[in-house]
Amino acid sequence: MTAPKKAAAAGSATAPIARGQARTVIYCHGISNMPPEGVLRSEWDRALFGADQGERTRMAYWVDRERYPETAGLSTRALGEDRATLQPEAQGLLAASIQDSDAPAESQAFVDALTAQLEAAAQTAAQRGAPMGGPATLSVEAKGLWSPVTAMFTQAFLADVNDFLFNKTKRERMVQTVKDRISTGGGPFVVVGHSQGSMVTYQALMELGATVEVDLYVTIGSPLGLPQVTDVLQQWHGKKLPIPAGVKRWVNIAQDGDIVCLDQSLADEYSAAGKPKIVDERVMGVVWPPSKAHSASRYLSRQSTQETVMTALDRSRFQPVSPMTVARSLADALDVEATARVPVLIELADRSAGAGEGGDSLQQAREAVVAWIQAHVLQGPITAETVYLEDQLDRYVAVNLTRAEVETLAGAMSSQYGAQSPAVYRMFSNSRKKALMFDSIHTVQARTAQLGYNACGQGITWAVLDTGIDRQHPHFHNPAFAPDGTIAAEWDCTERGPVKKGSGNDANGHGTHVAGIIAGGLLSVGGEAGPDLLAMAPRARIVSYKVLADNGGGYDAWIIKAIDHIWKQNQEGRRLAIQGVNLSLGGPFDPASFGCGDSPLCASLLRLVRQGVLVVLAAGNEGSGDIVVDGFSATRSFDLSIGDPANLDEAIAVGSVHPTLPHRYGTSYFSSRGPTADGRLKPDVVGPGERILSCRSSSDPKRTPSRDKGKSLDELYVALSGTSMAAPHISGLLAAFLSVRTEFIGYPDRVKRILLEHCTDLQRDRYHQGAGLPNLSKMLLET
Repeated sequence: MTAPKKAAAAGSATAPIARGQARTVIYCHGISNMPPEGVLRSEWDRALFGADQGERTRMAYWVDRERYPETAGLSTRALGEDRATLQPEAQGLLAASIQDSDAPAESQAFVDALTAQLEAAAQTAAQRGAPMGGPATLSVEAKGLWSPVTAMFTQAFLADVNDFLFNKTKRERMVQTVKDRISTGGGPFVVVGHSQGSMVTYQALMELGATVEVDLYVTIGSPLGLPQVTDVLQQWHGKKLPIPAGVKRWVNIAQDGDIVCLDQSLADEYSAAGKPKIVDERVMGVVWPPSKAHSASRYLSRQSTQETVMTALDRSRFQPVSPMTVARSLADALDVEATARVPVLIELADRSAGAGEGGDSLQQAREAVVAWIQAHVLQGPITAETVYLEDQLDRYVAVNLTRAEVETLAGAMSSQYGAQSPAVYRMFSNSRKKALMFDSIHTVQARTAQLGYNACGQGITWAVLDTGIDRQHPHFHNPAFAPDGTIAAEWDCTERGPVKKGSGNDANGHGTHVAGIIAGGLLSVGGEAGPDLLAMAPRARIVSYKVLADNGGGYDAWIIKAIDHIWKQNQEGRRLAIQGVNLSLGGPFDPASFGCGDSPLCASLLRLVRQGVLVVLAAGNEGSGDIVVDGFSATRSFDLSIGDPANLDEAIAVGSVHPTLPHRYGTSYFSSRGPTADGRLKPDVVGPGERILSCRSSSDPKRTPSRDKGKSLDELYVALSGTSMAAPHISGLLAAFLSVRTEFIGYPDRVKRILLEHCTDLQRDRYHQGAGLPNLSKMLLET
């Protein structure tokens, strides 16, 4: 074993340099098994920056999943906890690595020499750690506590190192992980290699040469100075090991007691003409146990390391509120499986000032993005259909992309990465959304208003964005309410390309149920003695937009396509063709990706509000759920559970109450509660949402309104619960209001104010009930 060389002064690593320009940090981890890639990257981010950095950092993840099939099991973290099981496993892995190497005899000699060196270093570390509570060498051996050190560094560690040095196939796979994270663009880079990750990054940077711009290369706990390692590297790169051509500055950090970096100085082994000398920083003071001395998180969380990295970075990109191109939720989804395609919603850059005379900035951006997709994605068997390319949205393009494609697109077309003519503003996960009367009509005083004011929705058209509508249901074909039928038009937005004519079917049933609460109706259901089942605005007409698949799920892009279609229809006439929309759907909200109420879906709905359209949304059904503590499950109510897009301030978010006894039972246990993530009052109001009787869809292709009109109540109607049922009560109420007070059409802010001012207070918390339960009769009487 060679004695550690004299290290440079600790302060030299943080000498002043020019203002940093690096845009992306590339990490490369060390030996053995590791947590999932996204989890590991987030851990390193929190250690180095104090917060998850999303797209700004990338992990070159090279864990051998043939050797470690599961993220749990053999790892440097687990060795100290389950030595009896894991040490024999580590021994077997090392033996297999030697046997599978390209030169078994040379590999065995390398393992033997490095084993002796590391064990001697471990003994020294144990002796030096004794005053700190660590056992002395003899007691360590006597108690059998060597395994956390020897198993990790002489078996698990050596198996991976042996693969890198003596198994060309595995080495190339490790190196390729670094190349893949760099080749997608986003430079200049800071590259951080820990433990064997420093060997992997060194080889990758050597092979990439001057094609990559690395403003700072940081090696921590690195074995690059070990003579057994340098002997092999010299066979590949020459006696005097060079600094990679693309590296502008190299800082090596070594902790006393870290037995992996016994040679704490790299400056005398690695150099290159015209490049600054490697800065070797020795972290003095013994850390016990030795596994902690080698910890990546410990290295990264040191103030000196953080300052060294920050000097090289463009600090404007690495602030908690820095602008982003790839939303964190999308970055997390991409880290789950690097080669999988995930739904991406690309927000186009609106550069109106640079569009030129008569130019359309958004159209130019769309053309640029679609051209890029055609050139880089639509190759060979991959077609627009297989990646679900959707280029018919006004301000977005939706497509399924891999992680590499997302990173390459961001680097090529985002101003955040230096694009000269940016076409991409932001990229989000194309989030999935899901589908969240008889007596309830009296609860909001709608029946009184129908009888006293003829507030039946005549002349009003409402859009329902849902799973489609069963057009043949007799509820929508009562000539007393709508001679031409309640359903004015049907559109399907779930297929790529322009909006298509709808099929008239609803295999899911959710949209049919929602529409039946808003408009239509049947008298004497099931016979002359049967009940009259009237909607909130029986004479209103419905335009159906299928934005959810038959399984009840859908994507933001489908919903935005419908919103764009509505907006264009309204723009074409002198008056609004569609006065209101109902969305009984929603999904989770990620405040780290966009401002509350500022998601792509919310931004699109805001366009409708500003056009004069009333937007009514289900608040969500996340007001209650199960939590598990120490293996025990309990049901709890949750505040701050308003989802997206219900957190849009200008829209009307509707919670749920009991349909006939709202004062007694208050808000439904499942109804999402406020405030919003940024502290605003939501829901706005509540409506009947428990066991609401409305239209049952049918899969019978022979169904006709005349044939089914005489069927029983149970055959035609079904009771469902949820804020999905509460929202259409308010949509129908507003349609009825506008049919009498037509002067308020096109003024959604005034209508919302009138709605909130004429609610019955249920004496519940405002974040549960909002303004309370609307009263249509009072709205009409007092306006």
